[in-house]
Amino acid sequence: MLPILVLSLFFYISSVFSYRIGNLMPRMASSPLLPISTDAPPALFVSKPHPQPPRRLDPKFAKSIPTNKFYTNLLVDTDANPNPVFPLPYALRFESNPNDALNGFSISNIDEDKKVLGSDPNADPVEFFFSIYTPSITISANELPDLPQLILSEPDDFSIVATLTLSSDQNIVIPIVRGMAFVTAIYKNLTPLFFTGVGFTSLSSPIKVGSFQQFTVVLKDESTWLIYANGNTEIALTLTNGQIVCGSGPFEGIIQIAKVPKDNIDQAIGIYSNSAGIYATSAVLDVQNDGITGTYAFNWKVSGDLTKPLLHFALPHQVSSLTPGANITTISLTSPAKGQMIALTGISWSFAEPVLNNIGILPTDFESRLTDEKKALIVQQTPLDVAQDFTKLSNLDSMYFSGKVLAKFALVCLVANDVIKDPTLTTTCVNQLKDAIQPFVTNQRTIPLRYDSSWKGIIIDQDDPAADFGASFYNDHHFHYGYFVYAAAILRHLDELWGQQNEGWVEALIRDVSNPSADDTFFPTFRNFDWFSGHSWASGIFSSGDGNNEESTSEDYNFFYGMKLWGQVSKKPNIESLADVILAVEARSMRTYFLMEDDNNVQPIKFIKNKVTGILFENKADHTTFFSKEIDAIQGIQMIPVTPIMPYIRSKKFITEEFNQIFAPIVDGLTGNFQSLIEMNRAIIDPDAAFDHFANNINATLDDGLSRSWALFWCAVQTI
Repeated sequence: MLPILVLSLFFYISSVFSYRIGNLMPRMASSPLLPISTDAPPALFVSKPHPQPPRRLDPKFAKSIPTNKFYTNLLVDTDANPNPVFPLPYALRFESNPNDALNGFSISNIDEDKKVLGSDPNADPVEFFFSIYTPSITISANELPDLPQLILSEPDDFSIVATLTLSSDQNIVIPIVRGMAFVTAIYKNLTPLFFTGVGFTSLSSPIKVGSFQQFTVVLKDESTWLIYANGNTEIALTLTNGQIVCGSGPFEGIIQIAKVPKDNIDQAIGIYSNSAGIYATSAVLDVQNDGITGTYAFNWKVSGDLTKPLLHFALPHQVSSLTPGANITTISLTSPAKGQMIALTGISWSFAEPVLNNIGILPTDFESRLTDEKKALIVQQTPLDVAQDFTKLSNLDSMYFSGKVLAKFALVCLVANDVIKDPTLTTTCVNQLKDAIQPFVTNQRTIPLRYDSSWKGIIIDQDDPAADFGASFYNDHHFHYGYFVYAAAILRHLDELWGQQNEGWVEALIRDVSNPSADDTFFPTFRNFDWFSGHSWASGIFSSGDGNNEESTSEDYNFFYGMKLWGQVSKKPNIESLADVILAVEARSMRTYFLMEDDNNVQPIKFIKNKVTGILFENKADHTTFFSKEIDAIQGIQMIPVTPIMPYIRSKKFITEEFNQIFAPIVDGLTGNFQSLIEMNRAIIDPDAAFDHFANNINATLDDGLSRSWALFWCAVQTI
């Protein structure tokens, strides 16, 4: 036993100091889903309610309310102007029409060949693509000319329950779940009615499928849909005046609706029929990390006929990392912006990804690649960067831009300490950095942060929804706070006492973005990261016709890299372990949907030459940014900041293709701040050329989150 105990102790010690030595040894296991803390946020965050509390939420719901979720539109929309939600592969919309009495929930799913490509559909690449929301079938009831009340309940990371209520004994309950194969409606004492925005062509007579009746519906767009019904009585559906009406009176039971893929109708109907009656209501997440492989699992909560196999749709990045257990079927449906989804059977899905073992606070083994000649320029430049006024430059009216500046200077201090190893310069730099960050960690800025007691989160103390990119309405928290967490991790590496003293402030920001446990009741779990989509969402509690969006993939993974480093330097392996798994999932997801190599087979073929999606919505991809249509900005916002985690997400193959196809002809003519980021990326494939750019262009514009000393160092230690 003694050798085993000694070896285990060695692994533990290695994990504690891995941020210093970048070792390749596996870490001692620690549950990634342990709460970071269950304490209230630091008292320096004054608690206030939000000016826009959630709408339609069941007043009995007492937990933290998720934001940035696929169903957010339901929580913030007005009845007069509802936007869809995108559980995938279906989109759903609350139809609230007091004038024409067509009330209920509509369902849309658009085939790949019906997507809109623009602005010139003949271009290659096209600028954008999206799916037009088309209400193919709307779930309703004869009694719903009376406007129903919509009550939302049980929101979590995978689902929400929508209840259309006329009275305590008349309602329709619809669990809205990521990946649902059937749209399931549980009727209570209401008479089923279905209408369409497309037009019905035919309705079949019912056939018996076990205890269910199965109806086949063909629409005027030639799509085929199935309706399954099982309840207290058999229902008699007829196609009358363009609507499917029930002539058998009020119904209590389950109705399920599914779209049939047009390429294998008969086989798909058989698979659907075999699973009719069972449906998912949510999922329980499990995450494990042994230091070599990260696994995450969705254990679906199910209801209905539990003797049936659960049928549920998976996204392409999930199918490519699926471990044995769930079974892949031949049913596929198109998602609006993430390719073809494949239906799986099984109530437990598990996915495996290789996790980071050799990425620390600096590039691994960088000293072996740093020549004396290049180091001399770094030694010359670093004091010039340290001589800048950190406090003045970071004292901005934006958490986002302030965080970028603080992270920039944290990297300057890291170069001073770990690269050129000048203790006097390091002390000067660290003291400057601590002074600059002090107003933030003490919350003494002109615009401080506060604790929002409505949605439960840390927001800027402004009620203007447009302030600081919408941060008070939960936009971009992972972008903004990622810079602070990253800077704090570097500062703790350089000054352990500072890190200990400010741990509560840093971890409050981490908990706001990525609280891993419901035991922490002060924040919702995983505000930004979407375990089903495999990446984060930036949009907070704003309504959008295309659903959530994500613009900057690099600032997304920058947050989790900062979180990983914070776990390392604070010796909290559960924090690092969780960040490692999320980064592994993001690496696959971002390469699948956002960072498109030439052989990408998920996104539309006429969109791939853009190389990046630009802004990816739930329903649309648009090769642009929210702030510029210039090509260097569109590509460059996916590069910022450049740190040791970047090559893990952005493959050398992708960087080569992007540079050669987009930037090689124009890079020498670029003059803006994004040119510096393009050169930092270029260093992965041509480090000497990139180094020469920064060495020879002393007055070249740099991104406001990039110092010349870090740029020189980064380019100097890359190798082809």
